Amino acid sequence: MTTRSAATYICVLAWTLLFASPLRAQNSYTRLEFGAQYSLIRLTNNDLGGTNYSGLGGRLDWNLNRRLALESQLDFFPEHLIPLTGVQGGQTIQAVFGIRAKIVQTRRFSVFGLVRPGFFHFTDVLYFPANSGTPATRPETHFATNLGGGLEYYGSPRWTLRADIEGNPYRVPNSTVAISGSGTALLAGKIDDTTRLSFGIAYRPGALIENEREANVDGQWEFGPIFSTMFVAREGPSDGVQTEPGFGGYASCRFYRVFYFDGDVLYFPRSTGSSGPHDGGTILQGLFGLKGGIRRNHLGIFGKVRPGFHSYSRVVSALSGSGEFSYDRSTNFVLDLGGIVELYPNEHGTIRLEAGDTHIYFATRNINLDGVQESFAGGKVRHTIQFNIGYGWRF
Repeated sequence: MTTRSAATYICVLAWTLLFASPLRAQNSYTRLEFGAQYSLIRLTNNDLGGTNYSGLGGRLDWNLNRRLALESQLDFFPEHLIPLTGVQGGQTIQAVFGIRAKIVQTRRFSVFGLVRPGFFHFTDVLYFPANSGTPATRPETHFATNLGGGLEYYGSPRWTLRADIEGNPYRVPNSTVAISGSGTALLAGKIDDTTRLSFGIAYRPGALIENEREANVDGQWEFGPIFSTMFVAREGPSDGVQTEPGFGGYASCRFYRVFYFDGDVLYFPRSTGSSGPHDGGTILQGLFGLKGGIRRNHLGIFGKVRPGFHSYSRVVSALSGSGEFSYDRSTNFVLDLGGIVELYPNEHGTIRLEAGDTHIYFATRNINLDGVQESFAGGKVRHTIQFNIGYGWRF
């Protein structure tokens, strides 16, 4: 999902949270729900531009309560894509499994969010076999995170129409390329991203269960420790995609109805093996923005939009004529988009689960190359896949 489309979706969601009509909520649900959908996914075409490709699939939900469901979805895209080294090629399958959470629910409509990890499988990805200079193709599977939301319309207690849109950051791992007469070289991976739009219909069999009564959850402030895992492409020539563990803390404060000031500060202590002009060393991450959603009974469901920064401890600042590097700290703007689920096991405790795509915007930097200032552009936005878990206290 592009930054613009993701931000637009969350703004629409926020508007809905503020002004949703107070109609009586749908009064029943079933445990099981299954459906079918037509999907459009944006992938690279033969001209190396973006094209929306059509696919069909199905989904299966297990409704835990009136708002939260475990959801799985499988889609097949039959178009044969151009093979790209390590990235895509051939036909595409996407499978995801995670959480669907209804934030706004009326008698006829609901607005929901999705956080569903899974994978992309491509049948014919380009690669370079060892000890051969001739490229070939093979199947490859990439870890992905499906983040987004949508709308449901309830024509009857059994039948549902649905439309949803998601961003799909996925991890393209590092690989090696055989070089004739020189062994192999690292081909750095990346966190790629695409957008998917789906339209579907679902049926809910089995006994209708009456919605439980809901009560608001108290608490104006919330804070606690948090731990993180971030999949990110590092810029150093010997690094590529890495899995970075981190730790820190979060805080949240409600300021208006369903909106909260919310922030994380995290430190990722593992340094890189090499550096680039924008990225290198350890990462200090600060995210400060908004979360919007509801707290009902023992559950909280939120979307998040949080600008912030990544501060890198060791980036290249100069290169002397003798080949010696100098290093400095570099700080860059980031934007965190995703979702938060909170569980309330007791009166003041909070178990917090986050998933998101932290977009990284590298600024242009000037590097001193043996007395000559050279500019290195930041390039396109870079994506990450980030999961956080923490425990907090409400008061």
